[in-house]
Parts: sequence; structure tokens; C-alpha cells
Amino acid sequence: MQRRLPSVAIPELFLGLLALAVAAVLTAHTVAGTIHDARHTRDTVTVTGSARKPISADLVQWTVSVAVNAATAARAARQLHGHFATVRAFLVHAGIPAAAIKPSVVSTEVLVRKLPHHRTRTTYQVAQSLDIETRKLDTVQDVSTRIGDLIEQGIDVSAESPEWISTELVEAKIDALEAATQDAQQRAKTLVEGLGGKLGRMRSSSLGVYQVTPRFSTAVTDYGVNDVSTREKDVNAVVSATFDVKD
Repeated sequence: MQRRLPSVAIPELFLGLLALAVAAVLTAHTVAGTIHDARHTRDTVTVTGSARKPISADLVQWTVSVAVNAATAARAARQLHGHFATVRAFLVHAGIPAAAIKPSVVSTEVLVRKLPHHRTRTTYQVAQSLDIETRKLDTVQDVSTRIGDLIEQGIDVSAESPEWISTELVEAKIDALEAATQDAQQRAKTLVEGLGGKLGRMRSSSLGVYQVTPRFSTAVTDYGVNDVSTREKDVNAVVSATFDVKD
């Protein structure tokens, strides 16, 4: 004899299966939506932008040194005083303002030279520098090439290379940063729209090391170039930026 299931069992079983089916559909829809959102969260593009800002030096720093060797420190000091005055007068006559010339502290060094038969000769070197800072760039550039005239007079004088400085460097760096950021955005927009998408908001950005180089130079270092050897320079900025991408 066959046993029949209770009449209430079929509706309850049907409702249970139906509930499971609906739950599965809702779960699948939720998971699909989550995957879709996650996929779009990862839709980004990262580009690098760069810009070059030309600047010119408006200040020069220059150091000229005078030295004298003599048998005694006192004699060396007296000779240095006269030579120092001659060099200073030469610079002022060439057009460098007297107020722009600052004397440094006098230094003294004992020099011992070995001679044959276990003998030695002791001399004293006394030196002093003239530190120059001025906005008369053309004057310094001209006079720096004529230091040899002093050497011909028997003066032991030496000069460092002038350092050409821009007092507007901070503003130039900001301008270069702004232009590099705009360049990065334009590059990203061109790339994304070329692939059929739309560029969204900027998510993040990072600034590379500034490179202050001679005009049109391509020199780059990890710690940054800070050129003072030339009057005409470029401030180079590089920006890496990440943007959202929309469908």
C-alpha cells in the first residue's frame, strides 16, 4: 500500500523552493553590482606631466681672494694690506659698487718647505677674500675676465666663477608646477578620450624633484640640479597624477 504525503506538505515545499530561488536571484544581483562597482573603482589612469619655466639671474655672487707669502707674518700682513687695497680699487673702478664688496676674515698659514741637507725654510702666507654680491651682472661678467691684469702687476689674486642667482626662483617653481599639472591632465584626457572614455577627478598626484638647469639643458639628477653657472636657466617640474576614468 502506498502512503500519501499530507496535503499541506506540497505548498510548504513549493514556497520553500520559491524563497530559495528568489534569494539566489537577489544574491546574484547584489554580487554582480558589487563586482561592477569594484571594477569601476579600479578604473584609473596614471600619467606624467612636465613643464619648463624659463628664468634669468638677477643677482650675482663672486669671490676674489688675495694672498701674500713672506718670511715673517708681520711682513706678509703689511704686503697683503697694500695688495688688498689695490684689488678693491680695481673692482670699484671697473664699476662694482663699493658697498657690494665685503672683506672676509684674514687667514694665516705657516708653510714649511724641506731643503737639502736636512734644512727647512719657513714662510707665512696671509690671505683675505673680497665677497661680492650685486645686481650689476654685466659689470661682474666683464671684470671677471680681466683679473689677469692684477696678476701682471705681481699680485697673487685668484677668483672663483661667479654664481648667477635668480631671486624669483620660488615663484618660477610654482608656475612650473602649475603648468606640469595642467600638462598631466591634458595628457590623461587625450589618452582616455582616445579609448572612448571620459576623464574623471584627480585621485592623487606627486611632484618630482625640481631641476634648475642651464637653458635648454636636459641634465637630470635624483637629488635635483640647481645651476648657478649660467645667467639663463630653466626650472623643470615633473608631476605624476592619477585620474578616475568614466564610461
